[in-house]
Amino acid sequence: MLRWERIRHRVAIAGQVTDAQTNKAIAGVEVAITKGPEAFMGWLRIRASQYGDEWEKMLERPDRTRTAYDGHFHFLDLPEGEYRLHAFFHNASRRYGTAFLDLRVSQAPEDENIITVADLTLTPTCLKGQILDDDDDPIVLAEVRLKYSQESTFSNQEGQYLLNAIEAAEKFERTIIISAQGYQTTSQTVVFNEAGIEENLNFILTKKSNNL
Repeated sequence: MLRWERIRHRVAIAGQVTDAQTNKAIAGVEVAITKGPEAFMGWLRIRASQYGDEWEKMLERPDRTRTAYDGHFHFLDLPEGEYRLHAFFHNASRRYGTAFLDLRVSQAPEDENIITVADLTLTPTCLKGQILDDDDDPIVLAEVRLKYSQESTFSNQEGQYLLNAIEAAEKFERTIIISAQGYQTTSQTVVFNEAGIEENLNFILTKKSNNL
């Protein structure tokens, strides 16, 4: 017999999902409760039976939500107990990996609201490295671009670059094009087999013989 009675509109779990490389907030991430106390999970099964096939199509449920524009999310009215959260992109995007978090929700007195903080980070599929010249000096503002794509970035003062949140595709080669004013353009292929992996590639650019 379930003895949990829902207390309406109390935030029990709240958190933010951020990019592990940039620390920036990520919007549109699905956060789901995949494990919880029987009082809650049993109540969910009853709800699921009431909605039938529509249950799996629901974007927002007591056990499922999506992050807002600032990466924040929350769950309401949860009984105390052990929970597991799973953060991922529902649309099968392979630009990020997934993340899990185990936590405990404590029972709060009637006049208080204890919020369990649940911040998660997603590891992006990314390419990073350093761009140098023949003298091992860093090249500033070298462009790193994915061929046949609008995705690009530029190297910083140390010649370091980060091409972040790339769509992974198993066994599909992506061509990386490196260019900088006064230097010969170079390219290299790389395969991003899995979502959330980090590839490191350093490049050495040769100065053009006739630098006008």
